[in-house]
Amino acid sequence: MKNAIRTYSQILQLRGETIHGLLQSDQGIAFAMKLFLIVSLIAGLGFWFGVPAALRTPTTVERFDQFVTEARETVAVAVAAAESAIATVQGEYEKAVATVTAEFERRFSGVTEMFNQLAARFGGAQAQLDQLLARTSATVAEVEATVARVKPTPEQMDRLLRIAKATEPETERLLALAGITPSEIAAARQDAQAQADAAMAELQPMLDRLDMTRAQFDAILTQLSATPEQVNNWIASLSTTPEWVGDLLAAISATPDRLNELAAQIREELVKMEPPLGERPSRIVRLGGQWVASPLHYAADWMLFVLALLVVAKSVGGKATLTQHLGAVALSAAPAVLFLFAYAPDMTNVLPLPTAAAIHYTGRILAFVGVVWCSVLLLKTVSVAHGMGMWKSAGVLVLTWIALYVLLPLATLFASGFLLG
Repeated sequence: MKNAIRTYSQILQLRGETIHGLLQSDQGIAFAMKLFLIVSLIAGLGFWFGVPAALRTPTTVERFDQFVTEARETVAVAVAAAESAIATVQGEYEKAVATVTAEFERRFSGVTEMFNQLAARFGGAQAQLDQLLARTSATVAEVEATVARVKPTPEQMDRLLRIAKATEPETERLLALAGITPSEIAAARQDAQAQADAAMAELQPMLDRLDMTRAQFDAILTQLSATPEQVNNWIASLSTTPEWVGDLLAAISATPDRLNELAAQIREELVKMEPPLGERPSRIVRLGGQWVASPLHYAADWMLFVLALLVVAKSVGGKATLTQHLGAVALSAAPAVLFLFAYAPDMTNVLPLPTAAAIHYTGRILAFVGVVWCSVLLLKTVSVAHGMGMWKSAGVLVLTWIALYVLLPLATLFASGFLLG
């Protein structure tokens, strides 16, 4: 152990005789490979700085639960605020409408009455009847005045009686004035009911999708002042079907129970997706895998450069064999222990901000020192292995860098252009 530490110290000091002695024997090259492995693992210990964050970071299920809780709170606050605002606005709106209506009637009631008289005189009886049928309410006197001028059909008379909410004596008087018998009104109502039933039969798939009863749908139609036939016409104008409309409305009008059921199903699927050991233990295992694989990652990042360096060194008279060359490169990684903190992840969410920042910048400074130290040591080991001076070794490194990062991309670009052209 003492001899290994002494040899490691001499390598860090760029002792040429120590490096030469190691590269001349199989045991020395094996020592270089072991040194590379140990140094890489020590540097990779920085991965374990991520353990506190791995333990504290919520799991996917926990994040989903937090999202659902926050969503419920947000919806509750929004609904409360909306209800308060609606109540306030509605009160102010009703007050303003009442004030404006009273003022309008006071100022323009005479003008309005004059226009109504002109419309009744010059607009024609049929126009007056059509205008009355389009309304949602009317007085018995208005119906009586209209019926006295134009004779409505039984269907139109039934509509007029409904919007006027005529009593039985008023109905008898109006029917006598229109020349329509009660049996004709009954037949008209029967036909209207048959048409409504047929329209409701077409709309039934939509009601089934929405779990809505006929009474609930009739209440909605009353609020909209619409009929089932009009709803069918609206759906037909959209070039779609009641089933599709029902599916769409069911999707966008989910009840709280449905939303809770959906959230429970999603959470159940997320639980099934968790690793067998649990998400947090799996994170620790993953960190261990990254640490064990750190020498392989380090070697993979530099393997192409190392082989290109061998080719360039051989082309200018280098004497090292492949094993000696690889041993020299492995020895140059001795200062890589300074990369320890460079592998540490962001600690902002785990440690206080000043401490996390200190670790971050200290790691970057030490990593920079390690890179410079490794580069200088690589010059020394390559020069010793290939039997060349330091300046020539530096030239070999520069040529290798130019070949990999300048000439090779240009050659690839020209070759691609030639093949595609």
